[in-house]
Amino acid sequence: MAEAVHIGKAAKLAGVSVDTIRFYQKLGLLRSTDRSAGGYRLFDGEQIHDLIFVRHAQELGFSLNEVKELLALRQKHHACSEVQSMLKHKLTDVREKIKSLVHLEAELAGAFRNCNRELRLKREIKHEDCCPLLTKLDRMNGSKSNKYVAGARKLGKQ
Repeated sequence: MAEAVHIGKAAKLAGVSVDTIRFYQKLGLLRSTDRSAGGYRLFDGEQIHDLIFVRHAQELGFSLNEVKELLALRQKHHACSEVQSMLKHKLTDVREKIKSLVHLEAELAGAFRNCNRELRLKREIKHEDCCPLLTKLDRMNGSKSNKYVAGARKLGKQ
């Protein structure tokens, strides 16, 4: 791309919004742009390439601060070991999130099974104890030193 384009066209080419571009510029992720005679921001091919780079890095889970670091590393000649270190940390974070999500999935699946069991049993139970999940959440709320809120619910005050 030899000619500069307005911000709207740059946004479309990079797959981001105009507001996102302005935000990136405010954070210093993109260098300042030239302006047209009418005052519109103009973006060249390199800046659009940077926008796409930022978007792809974010899709990989990198924070904007990490993306800023990657952009700086891209300018260095021997940055592979630094990038590898960042990737290693990101991979560790992702693995921790996966463990957390697996635990969350098990908790939700258990809550769902309990709800189904209660519905199948159709036992005569008190209204406040009809949903195992709500009961569990209320108990957890009461155990976290929030006795005043839990006590107000028991008294019918909300």
